[in-house]
Amino acid sequence: MIKKSGAARVGLQAPEGLKRATPIVAARIAEETGAEVIISGDPCFGACDVDTRLSGEVDLMLHLGHAGIGEEPEKVIFLEARMNEDLRGVVEKAIGELKSKRVGVSTTVQHVHKLDGALEVLAEHGIEGLLGPASGRIKYPGQVLGCCYASAKALDVDEYLFIGTGQFHPLGIALATGKRVLAADPVTCEILEIDPDPMLRRRFAAISRAADAKSFAVLVSKKSGQKRMELARRMMALGEARGREMFLVYLDNIEPDRLLNLGARAAVSTACPRVALDDSAKYSIPVLTPPEFEVLVGKRKWEDYLFDEIDDI
Repeated sequence: MIKKSGAARVGLQAPEGLKRATPIVAARIAEETGAEVIISGDPCFGACDVDTRLSGEVDLMLHLGHAGIGEEPEKVIFLEARMNEDLRGVVEKAIGELKSKRVGVSTTVQHVHKLDGALEVLAEHGIEGLLGPASGRIKYPGQVLGCCYASAKALDVDEYLFIGTGQFHPLGIALATGKRVLAADPVTCEILEIDPDPMLRRRFAAISRAADAKSFAVLVSKKSGQKRMELARRMMALGEARGREMFLVYLDNIEPDRLLNLGARAAVSTACPRVALDDSAKYSIPVLTPPEFEVLVGKRKWEDYLFDEIDDI
């Protein structure tokens, strides 16, 4: 690929979990192609977070670990990381916990190549496993992202089986669909029913804390796959119409100190939904998602809580 392109300078970007491997990969590329390799040392949070400055300095950019999310940046090639764990065993273990004979099956890009085996196990037990369609940001059937659960929401099912590590993705499915979600971890073989209530209580508390704030920072990400400027402007107009002081803040990595230095009493984040949901404990001020801000100002009812997603940019 590198030789064919004639690239003399190659950029290499990886998420934190793969970053230790980048010097080895860089040395291999340099040895086999003669190209100069530059490693991105900045944090990387997903395919939405391509190091555009580095890509401007190189002839070809290799982004490790993630699948592309649609219209790919020029010169950037996504090299997906796949895990070798067989999903059949953990799905077999999850069978007894499932309550429906028609189940939505979801995973992350690390396991999509093993989903056929998971569906076979379900079928052997008389359970129809369904994969949501690939579309927009979703490259593979059954795939979900931390910011997009369109494939899961497209299914008409009563419950979901998420196969993968961590709880954020299955929690996102539960919040986005309102349905029962069973999480099956193929690494630990742990089976867990996801309870969204603790997260919802934390989000209600965040909205309540922000109720008395007169000034709101509306955060707009510089990251190409997270930048939602038009949404930010709508939040600005909505807040100003309700008598709040609103100001736009354009930044790359959202960190607690940066918000404190601005003097904001609360914030609305139009960047990755995980900033408000997964990282809320980091911040001394309440950080809301756009739908949560709509609840705060009375445009949306709490009973109509909506999980913030980035379906398209």
